[in-house]
Amino acid sequence: MKEDIFKDYQERLNSLDENIRAVTLKHATDFHLNKNCSKEEAIERGITKAEIANRKL
Repeated sequence: MKEDIFKDYQERLNSLDENIRAVTLKHATDFHLNKNCSKEEAIERGITKAEIANRKL
């Protein structure tokens, strides 16, 4: 389901590490469905949150 929502952004997601991609999709889905973000904004916010968590900032 997560991949279906963001299939238009697959190229952007493919540039990410596999672990970051999975976390990004989780966060992006949450942002898109619960925070009323556009898909593009949700992907970018998801990437940011996943990268920060990965670096433990």
